[in-house]
Amino acid sequence: FNGSLYGFFEQYQIGVTVFFVLSGFLIAHRYYDESSFNFKSYLIKRFARIYPMYFMLTSVVFLFGFMYSENPASVENYLLNITFLRGFFDDLKFSGIAQGWTLTVEEMFYLFAPIFFLIIKKSKLALLGIPIFFGLLGLILVHIFKGINFHGFMGSESFMFDYTFFGRISEFFVGITLALFIKKKDNYDVRFKYFTLLGTIGIIAGLYLLSVLKYSINHEMLKTTETIIINILIPILGIVPLFYGLIYEKTLISTILSTRLFLLLGKSSYVFYLIHIGIFANLMAKIADNYLFLFLSLNLIAIGLYQFVEKPFNLFFRKNVH
Repeated sequence: FNGSLYGFFEQYQIGVTVFFVLSGFLIAHRYYDESSFNFKSYLIKRFARIYPMYFMLTSVVFLFGFMYSENPASVENYLLNITFLRGFFDDLKFSGIAQGWTLTVEEMFYLFAPIFFLIIKKSKLALLGIPIFFGLLGLILVHIFKGINFHGFMGSESFMFDYTFFGRISEFFVGITLALFIKKKDNYDVRFKYFTLLGTIGIIAGLYLLSVLKYSINHEMLKTTETIIINILIPILGIVPLFYGLIYEKTLISTILSTRLFLLLGKSSYVFYLIHIGIFANLMAKIADNYLFLFLSLNLIAIGLYQFVEKPFNLFFRKNVH
C-alpha cells in the first residue's frame, strides 16, 4: 500500500483500546451492583480466566528461547513475565509474549475495580477524579524512578501513558461509565437509532487522524496528541457509541457478531491474542508465508487450545480453588 493507506492500517493497534474499554464495561456491568461482594471468589474467577493459558504459553516461549536462542532471556526475566510485573519495565515490556504487556494493565484493573466501585458509589465525580489521580501518580513515579537504571522501571512519561495502568486507566473508566449509564437507561429517553454507525465512523475518523498526524507534526507533540486521541477521544466518540449500538440496535454488524462462528471466535480470541505475534506465528509462517494461511491456521490453533486447554483449566480452577 502507499504511505497514507499503510499509515491508516498501522493504527489498528487500537484493538487494545477496545479491549480495555470492554473490560471496564463488563466488570462494572457484572459486579458494580453486587450486594455481598466476595473478593476472593472474584479474584479466583479472574485468575482462572487469564492466568493458566498465559502461564503455559509464556513458559513455552521462554523454554524455546532457552533451548534455541543464542542470547536466551534470564530467569529473572521469566519470573517478571509470569508474575505480570514485566509490564512496569520499559526494557522488558515486549519480552516473552510481546503483546502480554496489556495483561499487566488488565490485572491492575481487576485488583482495583472493587475499590473503585465503592468510591464511585459515594460520588460519581470519582469517574473523573480517579483517572486523574492515577495519571498524576504515574507521573510522580516516573519522576522518582527516571534516573534509576533498573530495566527501565517506570522509565519515561511516554512509557507510562502508553503501556501502564496509570496511563491507560481512562479507557477502563470510559467502559465503567457506559455500564453505569446502561444500568440507569430507563431514566433516559434515547431516540437516536444510529449509534453503531456513529461509533464506526468515530473509530475510523480517529484512526485516520492518527495516520495523518504521524507524518505532519513533531515527535513530542505527536506523542501527546496520540495519547489524547487513543486514551480518551476514540473511546468516548467511537467505542462507546459502537458498544451501545451493538447492545441495542439490530444491524448487519450485530447479526454477524451473533452467529455461532463469531461467538466461538470471541471465546477463543484470548488465545488468539496470545499467539498472533511471536514464536507461534513465526513457526506457522515457516510452513507457508501467506497472511491468509497464517490468520486461518492461528485461529484454528486458538480454537483448539480454547476447547481442550483453556476452557477445562478455567472450569477446574473455578470449581476446585476456594
